[in-house]
Amino acid sequence: MQKGYAAVSLADIAAHAGLARTAIYNYFPDRESLLFAWTEREVARSIAILEQEIAEAPTSAEKLRSFVRLQLVDFASRHLPPGHEAMQFLKPETYDRFMQHIEPVERILQNILIEGAESGEFDGVDAAEMVPMIVACIGSERGPISSKTHTVEEAAERVTSFLLRALMSKAPDPAPKKRAAKPKAKA
Repeated sequence: MQKGYAAVSLADIAAHAGLARTAIYNYFPDRESLLFAWTEREVARSIAILEQEIAEAPTSAEKLRSFVRLQLVDFASRHLPPGHEAMQFLKPETYDRFMQHIEPVERILQNILIEGAESGEFDGVDAAEMVPMIVACIGSERGPISSKTHTVEEAAERVTSFLLRALMSKAPDPAPKKRAAKPKAKA
């Protein structure tokens, strides 16, 4: 957090953890290996919490509400940028491997959308198309949360309300219907 990912070395991490510099190399040959180990642990933890809360939610809307809130809680507590934002500090050949950690979380969201569409709770949802849009909506609150402009609760309510209005409303007709001409009054 003090130096940023690009400037930190394994020796810095070892010193911060109170380990001998050479000891950390017994576990991680480089920063990316450490980042992947941390990411795997955090994703597994997040997925376990997500799956538990979603299993307890009675409706797809409540499942989506839990998903959004838990993603924002992670944003508030995470020191590194999530998913697609990580591209800025990873080598291109490593980025695809990193994104594989995000896929299970996105699959959970996609399943919520599919279930909501199948039950009729969500209207006209193409889950594959909606996932990146929903992830972007959630990600848009990262800055306001980190700057303390919004609390996690405020951000979760803003995003969830917006998403539920979009998912639960009927799309407008593509062409407006012509109004019938008013009958002329007889004189």
